[in-house]
Amino acid sequence: MKKCVSPTILCVGVEEIKDIKTMKILGIDFTFFAVSDMQKSLTFYRDLLGIPLACLVHDGTWAEFEIDPGTLVLGQGYDFTPPGGGTVALAVEDVRAALGELEQLGIQIHSPLGESAVCFWAVITDPDGNRVIVHQRKDKTVG
Repeated sequence: MKKCVSPTILCVGVEEIKDIKTMKILGIDFTFFAVSDMQKSLTFYRDLLGIPLACLVHDGTWAEFEIDPGTLVLGQGYDFTPPGGGTVALAVEDVRAALGELEQLGIQIHSPLGESAVCFWAVITDPDGNRVIVHQRKDKTVG
């Protein structure tokens, strides 16, 4: 049984569901956020949150940030989803310290510090309204 983020949700691995006969999902290749202004988004993710930019391609309309074990992609002008329609949870070592830093940088905290049986979290919003969860598991695992 896979470990879940939420203690109230039963996570079932694909190998435990016998009726699935079509494709086999190998993993998540990337998380995509549609953005309306790439420069504002680069400032937010790269400069304010401190996530290193891996590449900026397609005339500056596609940005990738490598965050182990995956990739966060920002795209401007792609028809995957409208701006403001996504959520990603970014793992941090100390959510309280991270919130203090974010507040000092002038980033608005959308939802204050919350706690469950397995984690602490808070929610911030990027320039396009995408929700970003700042997340810390109590057992210190990531992914």
